[in-house]
Amino acid sequence: MIFSRLKDYYLALGSFVLVLGITLYAYYVSKSNDEAEDARMFEIKKVQIKATLERRMGYYLQILKGVNGLFAASDTVTRAGFHGYLSSLDILRNYPGVQGIGFAAMATPEQAPVLEARIRAEGFPNFQITPVGPRTEYSAIIFLEPMNVANQRALGFDMFNDPTRREAMEAARDSNRPAMTGKVRLVQESGKDVQAGLLIYMPVYYGGEDPVDFMERRNKLRGFVYAPFRAKDLFSNTLGDALENISISIYDGKKIKEDALLFRNATDIDVAASSDSLLTDTDTIRFAGRTWTLRYKANKAFAEASGIDQHDLILLGGSIISLLIFFVVWSLQRYLRSNQLTELITKNTTAGLFMLDDRGYCTFQNPSAEKLLGYDLSELKRRPLYEVVHRGSEAGNLAPELVSQKAFTFEDSFVCHDGNLIPVVCSTRFVKQGGQVVGHILEVRDVTEEKKAQQALLESEARFRNMADSAPVMIWITDEHHNCTYVNRQWLKFTGSRFEDNLGQGWLQFIHPDDNPGMMQSYQQAVAANEEFKVEYRLRRRDEAYRGVVTMGIPRFSTEGGEFLGYIGSAIDISDRIKMEKKLKQSADTLQQIFMQVPAIVGLVRAKDLKYTLVNAYLSNLYDGKAKVGEIATDSLPASQREQFSTVIRHIAETGEPFVGQEVPVYFSDSPEGQQNVRHFNIVYEPIKNGRGEVESVLTFAVEVTEQVRSREQLSTINDELNLKNQELIRINNDLDNFVYTASHDLRSPLANLEGLTSALLETVEGNEESEEHLLLHMVASSIGKLKGTIHDLTEITKVQKDLDSQAEMLSFAEVLAGVEEDIAPMIQASGSQLQTTFEVKHLRYARKNLRSILYNLVSNAVKYRDPARKLTVHIHTSRQDGYVVLSVADNGLGIREDQQEKLFTMFRRFHSHVEGTGIGLYIVKRIIENNGGRIEVSSKQGEGTTFTVYFREEKVTPPPALLASGEKM
Repeated sequence: MIFSRLKDYYLALGSFVLVLGITLYAYYVSKSNDEAEDARMFEIKKVQIKATLERRMGYYLQILKGVNGLFAASDTVTRAGFHGYLSSLDILRNYPGVQGIGFAAMATPEQAPVLEARIRAEGFPNFQITPVGPRTEYSAIIFLEPMNVANQRALGFDMFNDPTRREAMEAARDSNRPAMTGKVRLVQESGKDVQAGLLIYMPVYYGGEDPVDFMERRNKLRGFVYAPFRAKDLFSNTLGDALENISISIYDGKKIKEDALLFRNATDIDVAASSDSLLTDTDTIRFAGRTWTLRYKANKAFAEASGIDQHDLILLGGSIISLLIFFVVWSLQRYLRSNQLTELITKNTTAGLFMLDDRGYCTFQNPSAEKLLGYDLSELKRRPLYEVVHRGSEAGNLAPELVSQKAFTFEDSFVCHDGNLIPVVCSTRFVKQGGQVVGHILEVRDVTEEKKAQQALLESEARFRNMADSAPVMIWITDEHHNCTYVNRQWLKFTGSRFEDNLGQGWLQFIHPDDNPGMMQSYQQAVAANEEFKVEYRLRRRDEAYRGVVTMGIPRFSTEGGEFLGYIGSAIDISDRIKMEKKLKQSADTLQQIFMQVPAIVGLVRAKDLKYTLVNAYLSNLYDGKAKVGEIATDSLPASQREQFSTVIRHIAETGEPFVGQEVPVYFSDSPEGQQNVRHFNIVYEPIKNGRGEVESVLTFAVEVTEQVRSREQLSTINDELNLKNQELIRINNDLDNFVYTASHDLRSPLANLEGLTSALLETVEGNEESEEHLLLHMVASSIGKLKGTIHDLTEITKVQKDLDSQAEMLSFAEVLAGVEEDIAPMIQASGSQLQTTFEVKHLRYARKNLRSILYNLVSNAVKYRDPARKLTVHIHTSRQDGYVVLSVADNGLGIREDQQEKLFTMFRRFHSHVEGTGIGLYIVKRIIENNGGRIEVSSKQGEGTTFTVYFREEKVTPPPALLASGEKM
C-alpha cells in the first residue's frame, strides 16, 4: 500500500528533486553572477568617479583659461571688468565646490608700496600685503570674486611666501601651464568646519603672449589667475550620487598617508581592506601637474542596493517551490496556466506590467507595477486604468478601442497613488484568444531619471556653449569621422563666416592651401595614436588676410567603454608672436655679431666635454686660431693652465655658482723656445642652465687689463719716489724754520744794543732838533724799530709753523676781545670807531694766544683801514654752521679791489701805503687758522667795506663746571 501511495507521488517527488537540484545550481550560478556583477558595477563606479572628477576639474581649468585670456587681451583689467566677467559665469551656482576665481599680482619690494596704495584708493583702505616683512619678491591677491566675507579675508595675502603655494606658482610660471598645490589651509577658513584646501594657478604674462622659454617667463610674469577650493565641498558637490554605497578616500600624492588626506566620505574607512569590505581598489589621477591617489571601498550596502540578493531569493524561492511542487503537479490546468503566466511576467521584466481586458480594466499587475504606481489590484479593478492614472481625464493612447487594434509605444504621464505625476514610456501589445482580441498587455517604465539626465545634458551643453562663446580664443569640435560639429563665436568673428559654413569639412576652406596638407597630416597622425596634437598654420581672416595661428587638440573619449569621439581644440592668433620671434632672431644674430667683434674674450664651453660651442674673433686670435668651435677648450691653453681651467669648469657645473676673477694672470708662449709672458684679465665664468636647473654650458667673458696693471705698478713706483722727495722737503722746511727762528732770536741782542746806542746819541743832541745829526739819528731809530718789528713777525711765523704755545683751553670770545680792545684803545678812541658784537656762540676751545692774534689782526686792520669820509662801525658775530664755529668781522671801511683779494694773505703784501704795517699779520692769521683745521674767507667791495669770515673746527668737549653753572650757551 505504501509503494502504491508513493507511486502517486513519483512525479511529484521527481519534480521536487529536479527543482531542488536546479535551485541549488541556479543558486550557485546566480551567486557567482551577482559577485561578478558587483565587481563590474564597482569598476563602473570607479570609472564614473574618476571621469566625473576629470570632467569637473577640466571645467575649472577652462574657466581659468578664460580669465587668463581676459588679462592677455587687455593691458589693464579693472576691478569692475573682472567682476562683470565672472558674474556672467555665475561659477558658484554652475560649478559648486570652488570658492571663487581671483588674480594675484607679482611685485618687487619697490613696487609693493605702490600696489598697496593703488588698492586702497580703489575702496579698500585697510588693504595690506600679508604677512608683513621684507623679502625679494611679493605676490598679493587683488581680485577675488565673488567678494563675500570669506574671500575678503584673502585680499592682500602673499601666496608666494608660502612654500607649498610657491612650489605650484613657480611650476606654473616656468612651464606656462596650470599647476595645482598640495594640501594647504586656505586663508578663507574661519576656524569652524576647517577643511583641506587646494589651489590651481595659471600664469599671466605681460604683453598678452606666451614667452618661449622659462627665463623670459620669469621676466614677463605679471601675476597668476587662480581658483581656491575647499576639498570636502569640491569633492562632495562634484561626485554627489556617484558616492552612493561607495566609500572613497582621496590623498594628495602617490602614497596613502593620513596627513595627506584631502577627502573621505565615510569616517570608518580603513586604509587596508578589512573583513567587512566587499571590494577595494586604489587608483591615481593626475591633474594640473598634481597626482591624487584614490582609495575605493564598496560598503555592504553596495551589494544590497537592489534589495535581497537574487541568489538568496532563488534559494528561498526554489526551496518553497520544491515543497509546493506536489500541489502544482495535480493542480487544475487553469491554475497551472495562470501560475505559469504570473511566473513568466514576474521573472522576465522589471518594468510595471498590467493585463487589461477589452474594456480597459486591469485584471493583473506585477509587483513592479504595484511599486511603480502604488495601487493594489483591487483598486485598479474598480475603474478603467486610464481613469485611475489620468484621474478622470481623457483616455488618450489607453483607449480600449485604440490598443485593441495594434501594438505601439508612446510617452505619457501617470498619476501615482500618492498624487505625484511621473513621466513614463508605455508599450502595448494585444492578446488574442480564438482569433478574437480579448485584452492587451501594458508595459510601463518610469523615465524620471532619464528626463533629468536629458535636461542636465541640455543645460550642460548650453553652459559649455556659453563659456566657449565667451572664451577669448577660437574653439572647435570634431567627431570621430573628422567632421566639424561646432565652432565658437570667436571663430565665426575671426573668419567672418556663418556657423553652417564650417560644419563637416567646411572649416578647411579657411586654411591656407599650402598649409592644409601639413595640418591634416598632423591631425591624422594624432587620430591614429589617439593623442594630443599641436600644429601651426595660416588661417584666413574676414578681411581675406592670412594670419598665423596655433591649434591645440585634445582627444575626446566616451565615459563608458572609452570610445574615441573626436577632438576638441582651440586656435590662437600668433601672428604678432611670429613677428616678435623674427625680431628676436634678428636681435640674437646682431648680438652674436657683437660678441664676435667685441674686443674681449667671449666663449661658450660645454660643461660635459669642455668643447667650445661659441668662440669670438678676439679669443681665436688670442690663441693663434687654436680656439675653435667644436675643439676642446683646454687644447688651446698652455699645459700649466689646463688642469686649473678644468677644475674651475667642473666646480661651476657642480655648484651652479659663477666665478669672478680680478686681474688674473694668464701665461702665453710667444717664442719658439716656449718662453712665456704674463697678461692680466678680469674674468667672469657664468653658468648657463637648462630647464631642469642643470648647468649645460659656461659662458666665459674676459677683458684684458694688462696695461692698467702695469700702469698701477709704475704709479706705485712713482709714489714711492714722491714720498721720499716729500720727506726730504719736510726735513728741509724744518731746517729752514729752525734757521729763521734761530736767526731772529740771535738778532734781537744786537738790535737791542743798536737801539740803546741810538737812544744815547739822541740824548747828546737833545736841544738841537734842527741839526742834521738829530735828523739822521731819528731815521736810524725808525729803521731799527722797523727791523725789530720784522724780526718779531718772523719769530711769530716760526712759532705758528711749529705750533708753539698752542695749548688749547676753553675761551670766551667776549673776554679775548676785551683784551684786544684794551690794547688798541688809543687807536679806537682816535678814530671814533664803534664795535658791535653778537656772540651766538660764546665759547671756543682754542689756544689763547692764537685766538687773540686772530681777533687782534682782524679788528686792528678794520680800524687802520677805515674810510675817513664816514664813521667806522665794526660788527663782530659768532654762530654755528655745519660742524664749525663761524666768526665774522665786518666793517664799512675802504674795502679791497677784487683783483687784490687773492693776494691778501701773502707774506709782506700791503695794498694801502698811508698806514704803517709789515704786511705779515693776515699771513699769520691764515697760518694759525689752517694749522688748526679751519679756513678763512674774505668778501670785500672797494668803497663799501670788508668782511672776514673764520671757520673754526669745533671740538666736542664738556665745558668747565663754572660755565655749566652759569648756564651759558656753548
